[in-house]
Amino acid sequence: MSIKIGDNNKIKNSSIGHQHNTSGGGGNKKFYERHPWISSAIVSLIVGIILLFPFWDNVKEWLK
Repeated sequence: MSIKIGDNNKIKNSSIGHQHNTSGGGGNKKFYERHPWISSAIVSLIVGIILLFPFWDNVKEWLK
């Protein structure tokens, strides 16, 4: 298979769209890199629990 592009430019034996250029080493990702949705849900849950403490009522009163 050859493709002509422009002025006598040719691409021979190409498979456009089927090339995977991976840099290897994909097995050493951390948990939050492999599962971003689960990590964000856990962090949101922890922050939500922290914000439920009565300490924040004093902060809201001070801001008013």
